[in-house]
Amino acid sequence: MNIRFFSGGAGCGKTYQVMQAIAEHVQAKPLQDGQKVLALTFMHGSRRRLHDRLGQVSEVGGRFECMVVDSLAWRVVYRWQALLAQKGGAVPAEGDFEGVCNAAAMLLSEPTVGYWLAATYPVFILDEAQDLNEVRLAIVIALAAHMDVIAAADEFQCLDEKLRPNLAFKWLEANSKMVTLTEPQRTKVAELLDAAHAIRSGRPPKSGTAFRIMPAAQPGLAGTFLSNQIGWSKGKRDFAVITTANGDFSQRVTTWVESRTTKHGNGPFSIPWEQSEKKAIDVFLGALKLPDKAAATLFDEHIHRMQDDRVSRDVRNWLDNQRRTQGRVEFSKQEIEDVVERSFMHRKNGMHHGRKELRGMTVHGAKNREFENVVVLWPAATGGDEEHRRRLLYNAVTRAKVRCLVLVQAQSALARPPFE
Repeated sequence: MNIRFFSGGAGCGKTYQVMQAIAEHVQAKPLQDGQKVLALTFMHGSRRRLHDRLGQVSEVGGRFECMVVDSLAWRVVYRWQALLAQKGGAVPAEGDFEGVCNAAAMLLSEPTVGYWLAATYPVFILDEAQDLNEVRLAIVIALAAHMDVIAAADEFQCLDEKLRPNLAFKWLEANSKMVTLTEPQRTKVAELLDAAHAIRSGRPPKSGTAFRIMPAAQPGLAGTFLSNQIGWSKGKRDFAVITTANGDFSQRVTTWVESRTTKHGNGPFSIPWEQSEKKAIDVFLGALKLPDKAAATLFDEHIHRMQDDRVSRDVRNWLDNQRRTQGRVEFSKQEIEDVVERSFMHRKNGMHHGRKELRGMTVHGAKNREFENVVVLWPAATGGDEEHRRRLLYNAVTRAKVRCLVLVQAQSALARPPFE
């Protein structure tokens, strides 16, 4: 195995080092005709950001493909269905992501399948590796037997309690030329650096000016603090509202901000909440109101009314293919919903976050991103054990480059970790 592995705390430049490493790699081992760099991650948000960063690496010259591990797994299973059957396996259902990954790991244990992928992708990047569970790690291990690997991970930024201890991090640590990055690159603001270090070390962070913790039991009070913070930061540019749980408290706070003006004349401000792919799919399908069974033309009309060109095209192409290859004239609601879900999940370049604007998101959605100003909403509903709460606060606070305000709903939360 040839694995280069970059680790280190949030904002230490892991992604930058990965981009430098892939540039050096393709210079030393130029891509041949038909070959590309493969870039893998677990979450679609990370995949989109990875796509943006790779597009800026001139040495790669646009010859790359970014996807989540689950999408690669489905591609392997779909291509090698006959071999899967020979090995006693069956093609899993479309929505069975764990089953698809298990089947892909089984197939990739065959050298022929690994060589097939390596012929197109001689090297792959693995970002946010700490988020991989055991079966997805098995896919990565199988790929690493045939390809060069450049990986980045920080065990402390894993927010899935079921992934402790972190097998992916331990495997990379044991099988790579590991480089631990310690110099902060995201910010030089001492209060922010001290707060991040304290949280990661299990100590209570100290409230000051650039980093501040304030109790805000009522949505109106939290909304006032938030509106003033937005106004004092000279508008809404590069400002993120990050919450541990986008529930009642967070929604009421942002509703207050969107409809009120503070005594200092700040507001109202619109704060659009980002949606995960799964949420976007659920909303889209909920608005479709498809019949249980119908002819292709009727389904086509329903999809077209949603005014999503990508989904409309994907559904139309699938319907045309079914009619031409199998002579079908009638389809079920479940079939169309499966195609819609695949269309959303396989988007390559949608929902970019390069623009500087005011936005709201969860801690999970904020990972691997940075903003000048951050307000963290810490609802009373924030759950998990002490370790999990520390990781949530760390991941939220370390998004900030200039200023971070943490608004805590429950007074009792200030008397226990991670605040005390």
